[in-house]
Amino acid sequence: MPKYKEIAIALKKKIVDGEYSEGEVLPDQETLAKIYTTSRVTIRKAIQLLIDEGLLYTRRGSGTYVRTNIKKNDKNVTQINSVFGTSVQEGAEVTSKIIRFDVRFPTVDECESLKIKKNDPVYDIKRVRYVHDEARSIETSIMPLKYIQDLDENILKGSIYNYIREKLGYVISAAQRVIIASKANELDSEEFNVAIGAPILETNQVVFFDDGTPFDFSKTRYPFISGKVFTDIT
Repeated sequence: MPKYKEIAIALKKKIVDGEYSEGEVLPDQETLAKIYTTSRVTIRKAIQLLIDEGLLYTRRGSGTYVRTNIKKNDKNVTQINSVFGTSVQEGAEVTSKIIRFDVRFPTVDECESLKIKKNDPVYDIKRVRYVHDEARSIETSIMPLKYIQDLDENILKGSIYNYIREKLGYVISAAQRVIIASKANELDSEEFNVAIGAPILETNQVVFFDDGTPFDFSKTRYPFISGKVFTDIT
């Protein structure tokens, strides 16, 4: 396991155990780097994982803080963070099964949502996302090739957003999201082990870079687990 993931798990345990309380500011990156005998770059990546999961947030010029009202111990809660979809839970990696990976021209709705032209090619991606080998979401993403270059199946099996941040150098900023109730279709039934027609949560969102450019038009379907969902929208 990469060092930054080990540190993320260690920090998460301190949050869960209350060593870092809700609303508390974490030690700065230099201090954490000394504590864990590593570089600030590694600490920054570990912190970003926990930001993605919805446990931490940053204030410019102030530091990194533990979120309030976080669901730390309920394994039946499906977490949907502000931008990043299925989160890393209980220290486990999120893995993916690729259902569809195509390149095509966008529909009228996709052009409008992504602010692109009808002759701008897009990736059409559909994946099942797993936590602890259990299906937690089915994601469909439409992304313009002019922003997201050189995607391949190895990237899709991991985190597309990590690739966008770390390899392409973009800053992912915010999302506009709509959450609706739906009913399980055949794929939902197969992956989530629920009956066809069972309740399903669906989110539709457009995700933006920090300059306001939309780059991901996506739909994600989640099973209702004990009827509980945690969503953190900024």
